[in-house]
Amino acid sequence: MSECRKSNEVSRRSLLKNATMMAGGAAALAATIAATPAEADKMSQKGALYQDAPKNGQQCDGCALFKAPASCTIVDGTISPTGWCRFFSKKS
Repeated sequence: MSECRKSNEVSRRSLLKNATMMAGGAAALAATIAATPAEADKMSQKGALYQDAPKNGQQCDGCALFKAPASCTIVDGTISPTGWCRFFSKKS
């Protein structure tokens, strides 16, 4: 009878191992979802003080946030390579 009981029991090691794996998987999934920016999270051109012309020698194609051919990682809409906004960050 004790042998039958042992086969139905879950070991503490097995339980902890499975719980750890599930928690790790949930954390990885949450990190993936949080790391994926949504288009709605971008700032409006007006809020970024975007303009189609360069300012003080700074322009979008020299910015680390610019994504060729015509977009930005943080400003919404079509971005001109010769434009400028208040978030200009020189490429390194």
